[in-house]
Amino acid sequence: MPAEVRESSPDVAEPPLKKRNIAKTTNKVNDDGISETFKVVRTKFYLSLAPCHLGNPINGIKAQHLEPLVMKYNAKARGVVLGYFNITLSNDRDSTDKTSLVKVNDVTPFAFLWATVDLLIWQPQPGDVLEGYIYMQTQSHIGLLVHDTFNASIKVRNLPQDWEFVPSQADEYGEEQGDSGNSKFRSYGYWTDENGTKVEGKIKFTVRNVNTAGRMVSLDGTLVSPESELDAQPVSHERRKSSTSAAASSGANHLRFDDESDPTEAPQVTEIPEAAADEVPSYDNKEDNDSSSDESSD
Repeated sequence: MPAEVRESSPDVAEPPLKKRNIAKTTNKVNDDGISETFKVVRTKFYLSLAPCHLGNPINGIKAQHLEPLVMKYNAKARGVVLGYFNITLSNDRDSTDKTSLVKVNDVTPFAFLWATVDLLIWQPQPGDVLEGYIYMQTQSHIGLLVHDTFNASIKVRNLPQDWEFVPSQADEYGEEQGDSGNSKFRSYGYWTDENGTKVEGKIKFTVRNVNTAGRMVSLDGTLVSPESELDAQPVSHERRKSSTSAAASSGANHLRFDDESDPTEAPQVTEIPEAAADEVPSYDNKEDNDSSSDESSD
């Protein structure tokens, strides 16, 4: 079956360029230009209480419900819970009885009650300016520790373009391992800024994204403005045309089927011949030829 082959058109419609929306944070900024990400949030929970904690419900609420929240992301508070205080028992907001605090029935041994608590949370937002201590530098990213606890990462496309990475040599790595002894940080090299100065210690960065997968928080940061990021830069028209012409000259063709064909175009049909069948090899039987010649002579 012949296959229809058509060349792709060099005139490709340019899609409209989209600009990244600059995130705006609601956190305040202190005098040093660092965002204030620690907050106290008062929230109300409707909780169950085991029978063994009915004698001391406050301790029961701590053990059953509040302790498991510490150092984990809480969607209701929109941040990482660092601690809690001011635990009070309260009635249902729709209840008119001022004395009943705990609801007990004959279906379950657990009691149910409302509790109000103040949560100390860490609530970073995209657009915040934070400080982080560099603990890892590779050719693909820089790893940071924020408040010596939370992980942040700055990918290479979010670094200034005039920064350069200097990889560690094998002998340098061996010397560092011997000098540091039990060092938990491994050196793959280091980044240098536009002046050739080694980047180390604490640096300021802007939060680009907050990842909350698995109830743990990690940050994606950037050291450049959104207009300067490599992935936000528009592709020039000359580059698009040069790549298109190169693809056309290299014989990059697009195969179309009948439902994609344009009736206004004259298709260029290329016949693909079938492979010729190989001939079956034959062998001459010398004995048969000799016997046939003898019979003819007789």
